[in-house]
Amino acid sequence: MQAELHLASVSVGGRVGARLRRILPGLLMAASRGAAVGLQFLAQIAVGGLAGPAGLGVLQLFTSWSCILGEIMALGLPARAMRISAINWSRREVSGTAQELDRAAWLILKVAVCLAAGFALVMWLTAGSGHGPTASFTGLILVATLLAAPLFALSRVGAEALKGTDATLPAISLESLLAPLVILLVSAICWLLAYRLTNMALLLAGLAGFSVTALFLWWALQRRLKEVSKTDAVALPALAFRRDLAALWGTSVLSIGFLHLPFLVLPWYAGTDEVGIYAVAHKLVNIVTTLLILMAAVFGPAFARAAAEADRRELGVLLWRTQWISLAIFTPLVLVLLLASEPLAAVFSVPADTLRAFLLALTAGQLVNAATGLPGVLLNMSGAAELELRALLVSLALVTLAAPLVGESYGALGLAWLFSAALAFKNLASYLLAGFHLMRIGKQP
Repeated sequence: MQAELHLASVSVGGRVGARLRRILPGLLMAASRGAAVGLQFLAQIAVGGLAGPAGLGVLQLFTSWSCILGEIMALGLPARAMRISAINWSRREVSGTAQELDRAAWLILKVAVCLAAGFALVMWLTAGSGHGPTASFTGLILVATLLAAPLFALSRVGAEALKGTDATLPAISLESLLAPLVILLVSAICWLLAYRLTNMALLLAGLAGFSVTALFLWWALQRRLKEVSKTDAVALPALAFRRDLAALWGTSVLSIGFLHLPFLVLPWYAGTDEVGIYAVAHKLVNIVTTLLILMAAVFGPAFARAAAEADRRELGVLLWRTQWISLAIFTPLVLVLLLASEPLAAVFSVPADTLRAFLLALTAGQLVNAATGLPGVLLNMSGAAELELRALLVSLALVTLAAPLVGESYGALGLAWLFSAALAFKNLASYLLAGFHLMRIGKQP
């Protein structure tokens, strides 16, 4: 009897241990993202205390411009890098990945040089006029942005390729933790030495953060690739490369536009107070949607490997899995967010009713986003980025055409519902297109 009880306890313990091993990576990734958010808040507090609101503004402008320009400069290469890396890693091949990374780095470098040359030409033509980009401190931010953007693009490529090698946790940690750590370190040094944290120091700290992130990501990637002996993997033809990249780049750029469109449209139909409250609601909802970012990092390589094997059934299973996981976690978080709207409003010093209304509008679209899972990632990772591009194009066109009418009639809250509906439409369209794409892939086993 005692032996049976011992065996039973071992069996139960084994099941618990296996379950913990399955969920531990997800918990660690969530903890890493949470730590990154915390570090970003600490960095903002430190910069605000040492440099004031102006310093925060300089750092925000520099970071935002660098990330937007860097994402455009990346040319869709991060998504392709993840796909190629995941396929080659599953086959224990690294030569194809190395070729892809070399090609990506050279492309980003060429684009960076062309942009820098264009900016230098503008500076030369406007020198002495008092109206060129050097006429104010904004010009210095632009120069720093031109230096930081290719570093951000290289970081994105390195991070996505690293995720493709089943090293998602290191990739997420290095990608999100290093830059705010550098900002905090520079702030601490300035505080200890009683130096003023000047705008120039902030820009240099930001550049250092981008540089350290890119350096460590590529170093970690090279170490990871050395774990597999090199073989002669065949790279995709140049024509296929250009076609693939065009669709992925278009998807990336339009996704940025889709994300930032509300802040371009709202000021035309709402006062600064409503725009500020919308920004608070947007930031709070984005914290919750971190879940989908983590899932994309985990499931992206799996989609790529299944697509490489033309395994339609596995792709469908993976998509369904992203749906129920995101809904199971996202729904209670949304409910907590809505229920906590009043204390959150007090924290941000905004009207509770208005914040709750914006949260309700934005979370409605995000619930549809969660319910559809990751169809866009499936399309991008299976060589059908052009279908995701079509969904984005139609959605962006519809919301752009409807925004003036809705803004004039219903104001900021109406626009919030419009943006939410556009997000829902885009994800439903991507989901239907993903189903259509699956019907064309391979045969059901």
